Amino acid sequence: MAKKIQRVSLQLEIIRYIQNYIEENDLKAGDKLPSQEQLLEMMGVSRTSLREAVKTLEARNVLEARNGKGVFVGNQKDSGFLSLIDFTMEKGELLNVLEVRKILEHGILPMVIHRATEEELKELGGIVKILMEKFHQGLRQTEEDKQFHYMIYRLSHNEIMYKLILSISSVMDQFWEFPLNMEEPFFESMPLHETLYQAICERNVKKAQAINEQLLDVVYRDIQKQI
Repeated sequence: MAKKIQRVSLQLEIIRYIQNYIEENDLKAGDKLPSQEQLLEMMGVSRTSLREAVKTLEARNVLEARNGKGVFVGNQKDSGFLSLIDFTMEKGELLNVLEVRKILEHGILPMVIHRATEEELKELGGIVKILMEKFHQGLRQTEEDKQFHYMIYRLSHNEIMYKLILSISSVMDQFWEFPLNMEEPFFESMPLHETLYQAICERNVKKAQAINEQLLDVVYRDIQKQI
C-alpha cells in the first residue's frame, strides 16, 4: 500500500490512492471499502479532504455512499462514454477540455443574454456577490465559481445545450477541483467573473463573449505554466 499522503489539500492524490486501493484489492462493483475511520488512518488525511474526494468519486460512479452502511465500489459502467476519460487527466488533456469549453460558452452566452429573466440574473448576481466576498477575504471560491458557470449554462434555456454541458460536466469539474496540484488555481481570473456578470446584465453579447474569452485565456495560461 502506498505511503501516507503528505499534502492533504490535494484531492487528486486522495482520489488516486482510493483508485489504487480498489485495483490492488481487486474490488468489484458492490464491494465495501474500509470505514471512514480506517481510510483516514490509512491515508493520514483530514476528514474534510476525504469527504470531498469521496463526493468526487461518487459523482463519477466510482464509489457509492450508502447512508448508515458505508462506501461501496460503484458500477462505473453507468457513467457512459465519459468514463473512458481519466478524470485525473494530464495537463495537455485539460487544455483540450478547456478548448471545448470555450466553444460551448461562446455559443451559450447569446442565449443567456437574450433569454434570461431579470429575476434569474438577480439570482446569478447573488452567486457573484458571495464569490467576490470570498475572493477579497482570501477564502476558497471554487464552489461559487462552479455555481456561477453552471447557472449560466442553465440560463441559456436550451434544454439540449444544457444536457450537452451536463454530459461533460464530470470532465469540466476538473477546473473546480484544484487541478495539477495547484494550490490556488486561476486566481487572476476571479475578478473577471464580476465583469462578465455586468456585461450579461447589460445584455451586451460581444462584450460578454470577449470578457469570457479573456477569463478562459487566463485559465489556459495558468495551466500552461504547469507544463
